[in-house]
Amino acid sequence: MKFQKEKKLLASLFCLIIILCIILSSKVYSQEKNTSFFNKTEIEDLLKLNHHLPYHEKYYRYSFSLIGKPYVGNVLIGSKDIEETFIIDLNRLDCFTYVEYVHSLANSKNFRIFKTKVREYRYDMGRINFINRNHFFTDWTDNGDIELVEGYNKEVAKILNKKGEHDRYLEGIPLKKKIIKYFSIDKGSEVVLGLKDKQNHYIVAILSNKIGLDVSHVGFLLWDNEGNAIFRHASSKKKYMKVIDEDFFEYIKNKPGIIIYKTN
Repeated sequence: MKFQKEKKLLASLFCLIIILCIILSSKVYSQEKNTSFFNKTEIEDLLKLNHHLPYHEKYYRYSFSLIGKPYVGNVLIGSKDIEETFIIDLNRLDCFTYVEYVHSLANSKNFRIFKTKVREYRYDMGRINFINRNHFFTDWTDNGDIELVEGYNKEVAKILNKKGEHDRYLEGIPLKKKIIKYFSIDKGSEVVLGLKDKQNHYIVAILSNKIGLDVSHVGFLLWDNEGNAIFRHASSKKKYMKVIDEDFFEYIKNKPGIIIYKTN
């Protein structure tokens, strides 16, 4: 009789463990499903096709593969009052995430590494929460394994996130003083002409003229088959609203300045 009771108890415990495993497994799957929007197979195929290429060619291929993808503002989810959600979505891009995804692809051999790279570049110490997100591009560059191109001739002091005397661009994010080093347009154009034949790929940020913002836009500097400098970026202009190529020098001619980063 005692043996039968123990047998029933063990059977009940076993069933309970199975149910808990199913619930926990379902919960993990649900979190993954709700926090990532992407075609995993498509990304894996893209990586398999290009991971063996020289680094600068990877950049060209990956940035080109997303041309035509729609620009969507504020694609990331999270705020002072809304829980941060880790999102990967190569079908809806703003200028920042476009650069982030291409840079992550170029530094990955498989999907697992790609996903880790996105998380590490997007969040300080890779910790997924709104406070740790690299909201400002110059913070992102500190985590993105890229370096400032030498020869800048200007500096400006910024108080990142300051919108007004008592206003913030992002509630819940502290103010941060930062010195931004950049090129005037004349100097930057001269430097870009000297980069043409280098076996590198470059990220270019457009300096913002607002005290609380470091940059207003980002994209890639590269050259077409005729040797013309082009700016490949996720454009928010109403006539485009997608990833496009534009003439680089035409694009920057009326801007307050540019910051140039080398990716290897």
